Amino acid sequence: MTMKIITLLTDFGSFYPAQMKGVILSRLKEKGGARAKDGIIFVDITHDIPPQDVRAGAFALLSSVRSFPSGTIHIAVVDPGVGTSRAGLVVESGGQLFVGPDNGLLLPAAKALGVPRAHRIACSFEASNTFHGRDIFAPVAALLAEVSSPASIGPRMRPKDLAFGEARKTEGGIEATIIYVDRFGNLILNLRKLPAFDVRLKGIRLKKARTYAEGHRIEPLIILGSHGFAEIAVNQGSAAEAFRLKAQDRIELEEI
Repeated sequence: MTMKIITLLTDFGSFYPAQMKGVILSRLKEKGGARAKDGIIFVDITHDIPPQDVRAGAFALLSSVRSFPSGTIHIAVVDPGVGTSRAGLVVESGGQLFVGPDNGLLLPAAKALGVPRAHRIACSFEASNTFHGRDIFAPVAALLAEVSSPASIGPRMRPKDLAFGEARKTEGGIEATIIYVDRFGNLILNLRKLPAFDVRLKGIRLKKARTYAEGHRIEPLIILGSHGFAEIAVNQGSAAEAFRLKAQDRIELEEI
């Protein structure tokens, strides 16, 4: 039996995503075609992205997509511009499809898989001004699940990009930006490898480690995370709390 995988990533919390899933299932059932009876597997990547935090959503999507097979459809909605003139997109890259607003949310993940090709959503739907996830992006995902091509959804367009920037070497060490703070308080940096030298943050040495457990309890660490970015962690503690830092803060990793 052929199953279609549809993922959802939002800042909606637990209540609203069920409506999106219901719309997709209802539309496929109404069509009554082969795809409808083959079935859908829904995967919730997350619905607890901080409200309106497009960059956090982009990072979470980027960190997840390599785990999914070709043919997966990703609906990602962190959409401060809902109801405005901002476009809706379908982006294809690396055999996967991305559906969501044109605010940069989809691009880091799509570029990680290949060369993105973006199409503006030109289909007409009866939509509210405040819930395009349910009224536009979910119906588009249903169309794609029926093997509609992205080209049938609308014309090619150049999407808005979102970049996390790059850490840079300074005279005293490395200047980096915190691009995400996970629920453990780990500070993920826009740094793709560990520094070649020992560093400290706010005067406190960060132990280079391969695992969190290599540090003593409450010892600050710098490790390469599973997402491919360097992160600052505190073994059995929160680096965000210990250093009083948050996403988008610029930091200086001082060379020792």
